[in-house]
Amino acid sequence: MTSAAVASRPGLGTVRELLRDRRWDDAWTLLRPLILSGEDATAWNLARNLLRLGQREGWSPPATREIRLGVLCSYEAAELAEYLTIACRALRVDAEVFAAPYGQLEQEAFAEDATLAAFAPTHVLVAPTTADLAFPEVAEDADELLAAEEARWTALWQALAERFKARVVQHAFVVPDETVLGHLSARVRESRPSLVRELNGRLGAAAGSSVLLVDCERLAARVGKKQWSEPRLWYAARQPYGYTALPLVARDTAAVIAADVGVAARCVVVDLDNTLWGGVVGDEGPDGIVLGEGPEGEAYAAFQSYLRALKERGVLLAVASKNDLEAAREPFERNPKMELGIADFAAFVADWRRKPEQIAEIADSLGLGLDSLVFVDDNPAEIAEVNAALPLVDTISLDVPPSEFVRTIASSVRFELSALSVEDAARQRSYEARSRAAELRSSASSLPEFWRSLEMRAGVRPVDEKTLERATQLTQKTNQFNLTLVRRNREEVEQLLADPATIARTLELEDRFANHGIIGLAIARPAEDDPTIAVVDTLLLSCRVIGRTAEAHLLAHVAHAATQMGFQRLRGLYVTGPRNGLVADLYPRLGFAPTSEGCWEYDLVENGPIESPYIAEIE
Repeated sequence: MTSAAVASRPGLGTVRELLRDRRWDDAWTLLRPLILSGEDATAWNLARNLLRLGQREGWSPPATREIRLGVLCSYEAAELAEYLTIACRALRVDAEVFAAPYGQLEQEAFAEDATLAAFAPTHVLVAPTTADLAFPEVAEDADELLAAEEARWTALWQALAERFKARVVQHAFVVPDETVLGHLSARVRESRPSLVRELNGRLGAAAGSSVLLVDCERLAARVGKKQWSEPRLWYAARQPYGYTALPLVARDTAAVIAADVGVAARCVVVDLDNTLWGGVVGDEGPDGIVLGEGPEGEAYAAFQSYLRALKERGVLLAVASKNDLEAAREPFERNPKMELGIADFAAFVADWRRKPEQIAEIADSLGLGLDSLVFVDDNPAEIAEVNAALPLVDTISLDVPPSEFVRTIASSVRFELSALSVEDAARQRSYEARSRAAELRSSASSLPEFWRSLEMRAGVRPVDEKTLERATQLTQKTNQFNLTLVRRNREEVEQLLADPATIARTLELEDRFANHGIIGLAIARPAEDDPTIAVVDTLLLSCRVIGRTAEAHLLAHVAHAATQMGFQRLRGLYVTGPRNGLVADLYPRLGFAPTSEGCWEYDLVENGPIESPYIAEIE
């Protein structure tokens, strides 16, 4: 997991407090995404304690499927069995796990008095290690050895399937890192590493659609062979996995099983700006976004290509974007560097509602449960809001460089599948038609609670030489949250600042996830018709923070400065533009009274200061 993702994790100390207070559901809500990440051993230990304590009081995590999982290991299986229970629960599968005595693979499959028979499993995991293979460092007859090993494992599969009517899951073998031949082994078919590679290929072909395989070689490559196994643990306790590898093995095994029982994700919902491309299309235009050229542009294009590949194998794509619909569609229609087109999306929602509302609408339009959706966004605050409002929706935060986007989404276990079929494309077209025909409502959670949870702090300061360039840039580039659409160059801004009656303030915002920098600007000056009125002729915010009450905080500072300077009223103006419809009702929402078309006023003497209860000041 990236350092940014680690930084956004909830404190495990909080989980411990929740456990002490017996708040099982809250503790599980915090632990579940850490379990799905597969990388935090402490989180797994806390989850193990949570399941044990909760079970004593009749509590267990919610689940949509139930299975009975038998585990046949050639090593001590108790630790893996516990981790599998946790991982299955994180994927909303209630798994009763039975671990047979270790080393008894054939005995459990063929013996009449096998303990596994009484358990009546729905799934059986066959979990050997490379040490179980009869491969020498260099074989005299590679074909004979390969045929014998293939026959052993396929016979085991057949016996388990026929006897228990169970779905067989097999851990594939990890190619050994240690070999007396060194790099020469890659050129020698009879070498032990080459034999293991070929056996994995043969087993994959033999498995077909009847046996599920977990690609342990792929997992070992992810963590590194040195971390995959620890010889000390093997010799002391017959444990083949290192402390880093065991959670990953359990998580991915559970994901393969979860896909088999139908609880894998069926739709990925993506944001647009700074997710499918770099920049904000509402400000940059369809040709100004970062895509296709340069390091970041190539990375965004690669991410789109990966999403398209997901779609081609049956995962639905949908868009949930805070954007004007027309602006959101333009890159797909006009930018030749796009790897995705409008037709690739089963649902396309672009408006100014909250992301949970948009996602709920998408789920309804596609006829999917919320637990079938995965939401992908570069903004951690949006991710947090969806997590709070729609806990059934899993999320993937792209709060990483664009070069890491593909790796980040590929590491999610929510997109596993048990088979490929020709019906996938037909299903996509069916959902596309259904989503475009549907008109549905969605629900919302408490906004004040979300705002408070962001722990926002702002620094509102007069525009000076250090911030002049940024202030000018904001007036030039901001289109969506821009009340008057006034554009100014540096000289014009400097001229305004030269007037002591002008109020010019920038807003810097930070929250518990990140410092967003200077993202807001307000400029007010005396009205020509009444010197007691300060006219807000510029009020704008970056799209990154729309919907967080930052505009109220900025106006509160302007109102305070205006009062100190002797103004009695604030006048707010709104000029209709092609992309600023989201702020058309801003002033009445903040308590301004209408005076004429596109004009509102706020009585500073009678009404007092504008309130901003959700944002603290940066000290």
